[in-house]
Amino acid sequence: MNFPLYIYYELLIRLSEIEPEIGHCVSSTANEGVYILRTTNGTVKVPLNFLKRQFEDPNLINKDELVELNKGFKPSYE
Repeated sequence: MNFPLYIYYELLIRLSEIEPEIGHCVSSTANEGVYILRTTNGTVKVPLNFLKRQFEDPNLINKDELVELNKGFKPSYE
């Protein structure tokens, strides 16, 4: 599924409220039902259903789910 670019930006804005160092969107790659969002500071894996909810109705994603998703953020120290 192709998502508009703003969906990634909106999700990263929400995640940055939890982890300010997450960075800005650089690219995304789909792999087996998971999207890998590459940011200026690392990567985060986002399940397809998570992005669908962000696209259709962001209010369906609660703060606990965002916190859990943010735990998968992998910083890169390049």
